[in-house]
Amino acid sequence: MRYVFLIFACLAVLWCFGQEANTIDLSEFQLENNTSPAFVLIGEAPSEIYVPENLKALTIHALSNLGGSLSVEVSPYYFINTKSEDRTYFRFIGVEKDGEQYKQKPFSGLNTTTLSFGYANKEFENVAEGERKTFSIGIRTRLLRFYNKEEVIRYYDEVSAILAGVDYPVEVLLRLQQTGDEEEKAGMIREFWDLEKLKKYSKPVKPVFQVDGALGYGTLFKENRIDSGTLNRFGAWLTSAFSLILNKGATRSTTNNYFNVLVIARYVEDGYTLASDKLYYRDIGGKAALEFGNFSFGYEYIKRNGTVSSERSVGNISYAINKDITLTGGFGKDFAGTDNLFTVFGINWGINMGKSTF
Repeated sequence: MRYVFLIFACLAVLWCFGQEANTIDLSEFQLENNTSPAFVLIGEAPSEIYVPENLKALTIHALSNLGGSLSVEVSPYYFINTKSEDRTYFRFIGVEKDGEQYKQKPFSGLNTTTLSFGYANKEFENVAEGERKTFSIGIRTRLLRFYNKEEVIRYYDEVSAILAGVDYPVEVLLRLQQTGDEEEKAGMIREFWDLEKLKKYSKPVKPVFQVDGALGYGTLFKENRIDSGTLNRFGAWLTSAFSLILNKGATRSTTNNYFNVLVIARYVEDGYTLASDKLYYRDIGGKAALEFGNFSFGYEYIKRNGTVSSERSVGNISYAINKDITLTGGFGKDFAGTDNLFTVFGINWGINMGKSTF
């Protein structure tokens, strides 16, 4: 009778909690982005050319002496229908299994949309002397993306094979049945995964090619008084990126290392001026970046034409302390101005809210 009970207990636990063993929390994903469209618009970004995989519900960017400038970026997708069984990682990236075939959906990136809100207290070239408080909002979404479908399928099949081979001892199954804490159950199951084999799958696969679209709008007061009137700035831009994985097939690496080439095209209507007319710009530029483990190095160059012609030449570096916190910095020449030396240092903090999972 005892053995019959054990058999039924094993079946019940596997049926109830098997899916939890294959569920991963957003906190397990590496924070990718080190700025936001709200910051890019007002010139506070360590890098103005980027296309992140922002797998965090909320991200805080604190730059310029860690608080002189602040941006908050929200991903609405992670707050909507969080317990739906359709929220799989492969559906999120747009590579889904249809029968025996995998199909790629290159225009399915709406779920990557983010909303950002920024604040900065800084001097602007065409405004009266002294620092001005400026506020900005931004939106970004993925317009197009193509993965190496074979690489994604290989990851899926290998991870599935590893998880399918887990052999849970009877005593573990009984402990699972006796505890009522869902997080504890998931943790107990993970203890028996082959973690060494799973380490190389700890970082998501980047698209081979992707295109992001972004909009931003900012406003500042002419003087530091509420009744002084406002000046406004608007920008719209497209950013494309090509990513080449450098350690394909590596068996020991816990990260995917990449060489990235990015291109940006941007239009700006700049009302941050005391002159009667707005300034108009058309920007085009490129960036090369390397990702090795927790470090990322990049150099970007943007040529600006319009009312005033100038250029931006900036190098940037970031270091991931852990999956949720990244340090970032930039140094170089900003667009034309009396003081065009650009230096910035800050911290980016990704927060998982609502227990959102894939």
